[in-house]
Amino acid sequence: MTRPKNDKPIDWEGIERDYCAGVMGVREIARWYGVSDTAIHKKAKALGWERKAKPKGPFQEHKERRSVAAEIVVPSSVRPEELSDRAKSIAGRLMDELEAVTANVGELEEMIWTEESDPRRRQALLKALSLAERAKTLKDLSTSMKTLNEASAPEGKKAQKQAAAESVGGRFAAPSAPKLVVSNK
Repeated sequence: MTRPKNDKPIDWEGIERDYCAGVMGVREIARWYGVSDTAIHKKAKALGWERKAKPKGPFQEHKERRSVAAEIVVPSSVRPEELSDRAKSIAGRLMDELEAVTANVGELEEMIWTEESDPRRRQALLKALSLAERAKTLKDLSTSMKTLNEASAPEGKKAQKQAAAESVGGRFAAPSAPKLVVSNK
């Protein structure tokens, strides 16, 4: 992004102040001061500017909340079987909610169309009720149920298959010793 020569000079002090404050993103600073973000990055690197904190975009805050929510701390007094049972119970309740929404989707859509005046909010609500979202929810629930069932199993799948094969003498069974045939005729 080139600047016309008759324009005012670049306010590098202001850019440095905003860059180091970390409130705005580099592209926002570049637009504000009328320079390219590449020029700001080069100048910051050359002069050793350091940002106090990275600016948080709308998606970064959601990711941070999701990563904090994903960290599950299990007290040492809780047995894995209890945790698995609780998770299965929650997944079952969520499945019931999904079934209720699916059964009444027409009525819910009609309520959204009549009650909601903001078009963006209306579209968001209708998208949340859409078949694609309900199918995704069902897929996520079934994946979590599968994971919970596998986690509550006493041993892994491979170990279970190996034990079953060894008990039957199937494909994974140890080969038998060679048989010697002796004929004295």
